[in-house]
Amino acid sequence: MMQSLKLASITAVFLLAVSLSAFANSNDSFSNVNLTGVSGTVSGGFTFNSSNDTFSGLTLTFGGNVFGKDQASNGGGQGTCAFGFCGYSWQTKLSDGDWVWDTIVLNLKTGQYKDFGGVYNWENKGGFNYMSVPEGGTPMPYLLLSGFAILVGILISGKRRRTLRTAHSS
Repeated sequence: MMQSLKLASITAVFLLAVSLSAFANSNDSFSNVNLTGVSGTVSGGFTFNSSNDTFSGLTLTFGGNVFGKDQASNGGGQGTCAFGFCGYSWQTKLSDGDWVWDTIVLNLKTGQYKDFGGVYNWENKGGFNYMSVPEGGTPMPYLLLSGFAILVGILISGKRRRTLRTAHSS
C-alpha cells in the first residue's frame, strides 16, 4: 500500500511539473500568409516576455502588388491577460497613407497564438488571420511523459503477471 501511495505521489508531482508553462520568452513569427480581399501576403513577428506579460518587436511586412513592401512596426507594450490568455492590439498609419491594425492573442499554457489584422487604404483592403500550429513545446517533456507511461505499463504488467502466477500456483 505504501509503495502505491509513493508511486501516486511521484506521478502527481511529475505531471504537474510537465504541465507547467515552459517558456519565459517567446519569439514567434510567421511568413507568407495570404491576404484576403486583395492579392498579396503578410509576414510578421513579435516577442513575448511571460515574466512581465509584455509584447515587443511587433512587425508586419506586406508583399504583393497592392501593398507590396509596406512595413509596419510597433514597439509593443503591456499585454492584457486573463484566464491563461494574453493579448495585444495596435494600429498605425504608414507614410504612404495606408492603415495597418493587428491583434495578437497568446495561449500562455501552450504557447500557441493567433495573429489577425489587416491593411487598408482609400481603395483597397486586405485582411489576414494566422494561427500558429502547436508543436507541443520541447521534445524533452514528451519523451519524459511517454517514457513514464511505458514504465508504468511495464510495472503494471509485471504486477499482474506475478498475481496471475500466484493464483495459478495456489
